[in-house]
Amino acid sequence: MKLQHAAPLALLLSLAVLLPGCAAPEPEPTLLTIGTADRGGAMAPAGSAIAALLSDGEARKVSVSVSSGSAMNVHSLAAGDIDLGLVSGDVAYAAYAGTAEFEGQPQPLRAVAAVYSSVSCWIAPADSPAEYIHDLGGLRLGVGPQDSTTELSARTAVELLGLDTRKAQLVNCSLEDGARQIADGSLDALHAFAGVPARSLTWLTQQESCRLLPFTDEELSRILAENQSYYAVCVPAGTYSGQTEDLNTFGAKCLLCVRADAPDELVYQLTQTLYHGAEELAQSTPALAEMARPEFLYEDLPIPLHQGAADFYRAEGLIES
Repeated sequence: MKLQHAAPLALLLSLAVLLPGCAAPEPEPTLLTIGTADRGGAMAPAGSAIAALLSDGEARKVSVSVSSGSAMNVHSLAAGDIDLGLVSGDVAYAAYAGTAEFEGQPQPLRAVAAVYSSVSCWIAPADSPAEYIHDLGGLRLGVGPQDSTTELSARTAVELLGLDTRKAQLVNCSLEDGARQIADGSLDALHAFAGVPARSLTWLTQQESCRLLPFTDEELSRILAENQSYYAVCVPAGTYSGQTEDLNTFGAKCLLCVRADAPDELVYQLTQTLYHGAEELAQSTPALAEMARPEFLYEDLPIPLHQGAADFYRAEGLIES
């Protein structure tokens, strides 16, 4: 008889939810980490802005992890140490295809969207004897952190132009440290491969009279012909203090990447948030200005889209397959 008067367990649980002070516990937020790079370039502020946009109140929180840049972010993604990473297109392609430093070890890398262009810029004091990049032989050159995409693209140019690396001193340094060393005379020239404007180059050109060094048209054509991840970019006059002429150079799309096995639903939601917030990011963060063009996010990417990202772009009628 006792059991006949006992409330079923399901009813008791329902009542507990409805009674004051007995609310069901809130679900745990989704915690994600995005890998960026050192503070001197565009990747760090871009990553911080994207993390803020993708954080969804109490439901999803995205934090930033500082790294040496694209290659480290690829390795960290593969190891599961981060959930998203900013990766320059040339490094992303090499990782996906298993070439260059990833020779024989293709990485499970997929794209969510392109967020800005990493652009190659060489800068030297205004009184430097170098007028073109091919004049830098025998000088002290800052080429970015070791194994970074900045160093990779710098060495691509150095080797193609035939600069004597036995005479030129190639110095590994962050863009921030390199800018300081240009200012104090420790370096003769500095290479950046970053979004435009790069924070450290803006600071440097406000402190010292400097100039951007160009390639010849023929040199630039050779670089583009031999590197399929690069494309022609123009840095407009006035981008940096004292820059009176356009700079024709090369760049690569910087991608927001995830592992191929990241959950489709989560990546769909992240892509949706990023796409609808792209205009806000373009207005608030100068390096992300290209995101104002929606097609920039999903066209001409060097690696495949993640399935969740592709599903979103397809649902919006932006891609066909």
